Amino acid sequence: MRWQIEPLGGGHDRSSFECSKPTLDTFLTRYASQYAKRNLARTYVAVRPGETRVVGYYSLSAAAIRVLDLPEPLAAKLPEHPVPAALLARLAVDRTVHGQGLGRLLIGDALVRCFELSEHIGLHVVTVDAIDEEAVRFYERMGFTRFRDQSDKLFIPVSAIESGLPS
Repeated sequence: MRWQIEPLGGGHDRSSFECSKPTLDTFLTRYASQYAKRNLARTYVAVRPGETRVVGYYSLSAAAIRVLDLPEPLAAKLPEHPVPAALLARLAVDRTVHGQGLGRLLIGDALVRCFELSEHIGLHVVTVDAIDEEAVRFYERMGFTRFRDQSDKLFIPVSAIESGLPS
């Protein structure tokens, strides 16, 4: 196993994390623990087995979206009130491991967690606010679809996650 993904803890070394997006670096090094203490987000980190240095991470939060933001075919099937969602709030990979498949692994782990959560509470989609157009293209390759009239916000239905899980 190249990496393991686990909840962020006090023993993780975040000090040298650098993904080339300063806001994502700063979140991990300064705010992720505070967000967890305040129940605003949970952060999961990737480390090499037996090591503590963080080489990737993602954060999850609860969210709700307007049904009118979904594409028409999906929106037509839903009641006209906020739709329960999970927000993949942040995802980043240290530049020392760019191009090695860790981003894909982190997305997969996040989506499995969200699917498992959907078995306990109402959860219709997983959303993400992409930091830039490069991130939009990455999420689209992972199966996410852009919201109606919002080029940097994407979603994937929980039903699509379920159909993509190994049986």
